[in-house]
Amino acid sequence: MSDPLATGHWPAPAEDAPPDRPTVPGYELLDELGRGGMGVVYKARQVGSGRVVALKLIRDGALAGPQARARFRIEAEAAARVRHPNVVQIHEVGEHAGQPYLAMEFVGGGSLDQHLAGRPQPAPAAAELVRTLALAVAHAHEQKIVHRDLKPANILLANDSAGGEGATAPLHPKITDFGLAKRLDTESTAWTRDGAVVGTPNYMAPEQAAGRVQDVGPATDVYALGATLYELLTGRPPFRADTWDQTIRQVLHDEPTPPTRARPDVPRDLETVCLKCLEKEPARRYAGAGELADELARFLAGRPVAAVPPSATERLARLAVRDDYRIVGEIGRGPRSTVYHALYEPLKQPVAVKVFPAGTCTRDEWDARLRRGADLRAVLAHPHVVPVHRAGWWDGAPYLITELVAHGSLAAAIAGRPHPVIPALHLVGQLAELVGYLHRQGVVHGNLKPSNVLLAADGIPRVADFRLTGGLFQSALPADDRDPAGCGYLAPEFVHDPAAEPRPFTDVYGLGTILYELLTGRPPFAGATAGDVLEQVRSQDSVPPSSLNPEVAPALEAVCLRCLRKDPWRRHTRAYDVLTRLRHFIDDQGGRGVPGRRPGRRPPGA
Repeated sequence: MSDPLATGHWPAPAEDAPPDRPTVPGYELLDELGRGGMGVVYKARQVGSGRVVALKLIRDGALAGPQARARFRIEAEAAARVRHPNVVQIHEVGEHAGQPYLAMEFVGGGSLDQHLAGRPQPAPAAAELVRTLALAVAHAHEQKIVHRDLKPANILLANDSAGGEGATAPLHPKITDFGLAKRLDTESTAWTRDGAVVGTPNYMAPEQAAGRVQDVGPATDVYALGATLYELLTGRPPFRADTWDQTIRQVLHDEPTPPTRARPDVPRDLETVCLKCLEKEPARRYAGAGELADELARFLAGRPVAAVPPSATERLARLAVRDDYRIVGEIGRGPRSTVYHALYEPLKQPVAVKVFPAGTCTRDEWDARLRRGADLRAVLAHPHVVPVHRAGWWDGAPYLITELVAHGSLAAAIAGRPHPVIPALHLVGQLAELVGYLHRQGVVHGNLKPSNVLLAADGIPRVADFRLTGGLFQSALPADDRDPAGCGYLAPEFVHDPAAEPRPFTDVYGLGTILYELLTGRPPFAGATAGDVLEQVRSQDSVPPSSLNPEVAPALEAVCLRCLRKDPWRRHTRAYDVLTRLRHFIDDQGGRGVPGRRPGRRPPGA
């Protein structure tokens, strides 16, 4: 059973077996209200004054251990120092027959936790309630007291505020249970040892969850007030998992989902205030509960708040730092992902971080992809395949961390200019050789195009961004999400059926698109809109390369156009077939000039 002072829930004792009640001079014990792990609370009447109080005694009485007595003493000392209308007051601290007791203000309206029952509250009411609590907490901090266990279950409601569902009367909260309090002017606390984790994980600040006792201070209570505001706005705490350990991991490593994702009518300014309270680093939160109260007062008055929400890049950088990656800058941005240059701090190793948009898939779907991809990692461990170092989930978005290939992509190197023919054939030949190797291992790339070919310092091409074939990478996007430029490389079979399984002939088509762009400086198909380009891919033949670059010989053009045939079964059968034909051209020219038809000889690929 939870502590009734924390929950405000006062269950009646069993009528068929009334317990033996202790005797406390000066008090008439009326009912047992409840008992928790460390204390028993009775409803009692003070003899003489007739005042009804909540009388709390240590559960094991005179046999209680030193930690239970220390917590009891801390609660008495802390609550006695904090005299505020929104804090449950201590009337008397005493001891009888070796058993300490507290006589406290009786608050019979239940807890905020019970009042909410998972129901979000109107934004103005939520802001006003937390502002009231923040003023009380600020007073506690002035008395050098940090609560350390603020949460809806430890906020009791006066009788006049406890309405049923739909009640609109203002809430009159009172903070209770200072048993985990920390005094800032002394080491008078039951938990001062570094590494001790105390509190409730759903509302616990990261420094508290990590056991960094010396870092616990006023900012810890500011975090808990933010967690309470979050629950008022969304109906649930910012972090909640099936187990205590899982919740702690979320508190330490995850960002809270912005309240507007769960409830779009939450004002953006109030969301900004809430998320500032929930910053992982104490220095990024409000400097104190008083500052939070002032900010909420500005919101309630309709004035702009002082807090500024972090940008998406800043949020990403904070998440990356927690995993030891420092974002250096952005490399490139497309409709499917954004790629950043980062540094893995422990090894000072440069890496590329590819982040996919939030909503690309659910976390369960992403985790399933990672599991399916585990067996492919060994197959993809090839010097010409860009390795994936790590994959995970940041702030609702999947990410991959790969080796950084410093010389950029082939697309950037082409930049709209045709390449010399022989170097182009050498490069596509290297890719064809790699693709042939992959096919022999049972792996299809499925997404070959110049932007997915990276250039190493030695000029050797390296491939990245495999289409989903049971591995780590994303599947094709719906047509309305594609950019026109990207559609020019899509194999016709994917235009007809986006869910089609990539086959080796898909990679032959990809090799053809790369060869075409190297020879002409443009993709096989281009248009103003994605729909225009997709229609070309579906039904039109590409412009012959020789009409764009007179240096392209007819025989070479025939090889390129055969790779790009609409019917997959009329393309070159294997990547090896493409490789052998390209080698013929290079050999015929001795690596010196432009390949062409030699007299009396049938051109390769004809």
